[in-house]
Amino acid sequence: MRNPFPHNDVIQKFLGLKEDFKKYQTQATKDRIREIAKAARIIRSAGDVIAFDFLGSVNFGMAEKSSDVDLVLYLDCPEIPMNTEMTHENCPRLKAYETLILHSLIHSISKEKYNIQILDHINLAALKKAIEHENIETDIIARFVFYRILCRGVNKRYLQPLERELMARPHLLKNIEETLSDALIEFTRSSTHKSSFKKYMSRMHDKGIGIPESVAKKVMEYLTISGK
Repeated sequence: MRNPFPHNDVIQKFLGLKEDFKKYQTQATKDRIREIAKAARIIRSAGDVIAFDFLGSVNFGMAEKSSDVDLVLYLDCPEIPMNTEMTHENCPRLKAYETLILHSLIHSISKEKYNIQILDHINLAALKKAIEHENIETDIIARFVFYRILCRGVNKRYLQPLERELMARPHLLKNIEETLSDALIEFTRSSTHKSSFKKYMSRMHDKGIGIPESVAKKVMEYLTISGK
């Protein structure tokens, strides 16, 4: 999704850093993206719509063979009432696909063993209704925009119509910009996020890649963001 907040310093710093690290993308990152894309194609061939966003090391291009793969899963479950969160109970396909992806499909595709964690899931049918009704009282729109701006996707073509609907409603996006900024600032303060950047830089150093001073400076500036 094109960043609808080009003047937002917090988001711009994150995206700039991501592009800097992606210049040194690892083979393991390419493999993981290819494997998840193949799994999505297999599910699509069975007649269902599924898409993913990558978080963590794959998002930054810094994954290694043993790295966990953190995902957001997008699924279309129109049978769920509006304003009701998608769960294993009200959308059995969610549990089926999580089990399939986590325990069998990926491990039949990949030569390496690695853990997959589905950190969030979004019901595309509920998202569409929320956009149409401009309902920002639930967090589904904010979560979708957050992931789509900051993450790398698989099967993005199923998400792009919803992105276009949102981009056509700049007033709606403006209403959630502060929420997204605050969430990202809080993210930068977490010890896990800070350690991730140290890990990425260490991996570059171990591979004999000189870390440009400009990138090291951007990391420091990003991790010390205190507010808007």
